[in-house]
Amino acid sequence: MLNIDNEHNILTMNARGWIYLRRNSSKSKKIADSKIKTKKALMKADVPVPKLVGLFKSTEEVDNFPWEKIENSFVVKPVSGYGGAGVILVRKRGKYAGEWFLMDGSRVNISDLRYHCYDIFQGKYSFHNFPDQVLVEERIKIFGRFLRFTKSGTPDIRVIVFNNIPVMAMMRVPTEESRGRSNLHQGAYGLGIDMATGITTYGVLKDQPITRIYDLKRKKRVKVNGIRIPMWEQILRTAVRAQQAVPGLGYMGVDIVLDKDKGPMVLEINARPGLSIQVANRAGLRERLNRVDGINIRNPEHSINIARSLFGGSFVDKVNKKGEVKFLSLLEVVKIRRADRKKGEILAKIDTGALRSSIDEKLARELGLLEKDNVLYYRKYRSSLGKGHRRPVIGLVIWLKDEKIITSANVTDRSHLRSKLLIGRRDLKGFAIRAEFE
Repeated sequence: MLNIDNEHNILTMNARGWIYLRRNSSKSKKIADSKIKTKKALMKADVPVPKLVGLFKSTEEVDNFPWEKIENSFVVKPVSGYGGAGVILVRKRGKYAGEWFLMDGSRVNISDLRYHCYDIFQGKYSFHNFPDQVLVEERIKIFGRFLRFTKSGTPDIRVIVFNNIPVMAMMRVPTEESRGRSNLHQGAYGLGIDMATGITTYGVLKDQPITRIYDLKRKKRVKVNGIRIPMWEQILRTAVRAQQAVPGLGYMGVDIVLDKDKGPMVLEINARPGLSIQVANRAGLRERLNRVDGINIRNPEHSINIARSLFGGSFVDKVNKKGEVKFLSLLEVVKIRRADRKKGEILAKIDTGALRSSIDEKLARELGLLEKDNVLYYRKYRSSLGKGHRRPVIGLVIWLKDEKIITSANVTDRSHLRSKLLIGRRDLKGFAIRAEFE
């Protein structure tokens, strides 16, 4: 079912439960499982969330609430609901007072909303059918760029955050089948997102890979790759700040919506995020989680730099519109971004025998790339004599055959070598190496 290059990198449900969900404290899971507790924790940390319209704990509060005075579109949901169950999305007012249209075009009135609230109180949509409360909040105004992909509902961005580092993301697009909800199990699309660029890469529908999605504006099916997510850096920063607001959640999913006026806002957090995001990205979570485990994060900017460097695929691999193959020689002149953001040229060795790229320590220092803000973390090594030492891993931006690659590189001593930069196979996807003979 998972169309992923290396299946050993797949995070299974058992591994998720035994290894990563145990990182989440009981207290933090209670916060994540309660939408009102989540909202309070995020608001306390100044993380943007949709405006609260009402919180009901009894039938009397529901009956006495002036529903007809709600001016804008809104959402009715259970405080402890899960998987999108029990959520009613109200799109606009009807012709008469106390009447509204939902996202799927159906009509409801005050009585319908009240009876739905009664069901929520009785625990119809909560964990283990426990009695619940009702949350009413403003519905996000859909970002204009996303209107072309859905007739109902608001697309959101699911970001998996571990150890305060975003490791994987996807855009979830509601469909008629999902009734305006962004839940993949109810029929919404999931589009993987390249962490470096914020550009969609692959797609999934009900755990099955897809290559196209319907574009309402162009009135035809278009490729799922190549859709640029607006405000990508702000989205990643919001996801990191959401985890910092609930520090006991070491592994979590953050659902973020883009309001056309207010920008990124956290819709909810999930202590047990699903695994279909791996299908949408054609990549396994397990390897990514292992790579960031134990890294000390200085601030959200440091976290974002790590995410974009470690998990950003090369643009040529993800979105090559021309479908052409670019050939490389064993030595190539590449452009490299210095600390002052200017570009310089350098001779690089193309080495498919090495997994990761590496750069000479003296060169990295001359380019200003060993400054504290650009050092992602330190990797432990053991020499041939058995002596242990640490090498910095830095963020690196290079242009290879005019293709921009955001990656990470080991800093090492290459003073005795002709080329001061080595590009490993992790950064060579989408390229072909031309064999050279003496």
